[in-house]
Amino acid sequence: MDPRIPIPRKEAGENARQYAYRVLYNGIMRLDFPPGMVLVDGELSEALGTSRTPIREAIVSLVESRLVEVYPQRSSRVSRIDLDAVEEGVFLRFHTERAILQEAIRKAGGEDLSRLKENLQKQKCALEAGALDTYMDLDNQFHRLLYLAAGKPWTWTVVMGIVTHQDRVRRLQVHLGAQVLWPAYEEHKTLFNGIMTRSEKNMDDFLYEHLTSGYRSALPELLEKYPEYFCV
Repeated sequence: MDPRIPIPRKEAGENARQYAYRVLYNGIMRLDFPPGMVLVDGELSEALGTSRTPIREAIVSLVESRLVEVYPQRSSRVSRIDLDAVEEGVFLRFHTERAILQEAIRKAGGEDLSRLKENLQKQKCALEAGALDTYMDLDNQFHRLLYLAAGKPWTWTVVMGIVTHQDRVRRLQVHLGAQVLWPAYEEHKTLFNGIMTRSEKNMDDFLYEHLTSGYRSALPELLEKYPEYFCV
């Protein structure tokens, strides 16, 4: 395994299987383990300091979420990005988040607004500093805060388990530079203002554009630059 791939330390209270899953899941979603990468049990076991069993158990879970594919003779690879899966993720996320946004507008309290405002400030700082991976983490955190403000934390967990192919496309956008990410930040501010003012304006069209326009405009360049990352 490439020694340049960052391997985080095991957290307190985390068992070997949880640790292996976290490392593999985060590595795949952040593209440290890129689409098409072969996953070798022995190499992963050595890098994480665990036996092979938790590695294999984690891989089984990742197969179920379509992030890993297992081939004959037990070869495992990180799945390439499937554009049909991306579109299905967009469909789910839009139809879920339009309802989440309505609930957040109705239910958000002072602490919810403070957390959202703080997140927006951090987003701006990350973009200005060129910390684009940090910005992407904050982008996801912003949307998670919307679900929490709506009182639907479990829904967030379920949705995130299905939109993995879309999220990897979004993570690839980081490689195109900050200029492609600033519009999303501005759109986050609009969503925040709608919640803060308890807006009754229909924001469905705006939300759909927010969830789709960035990645769709970037997709042709991403396909050209990273054709090996996609199954087309």
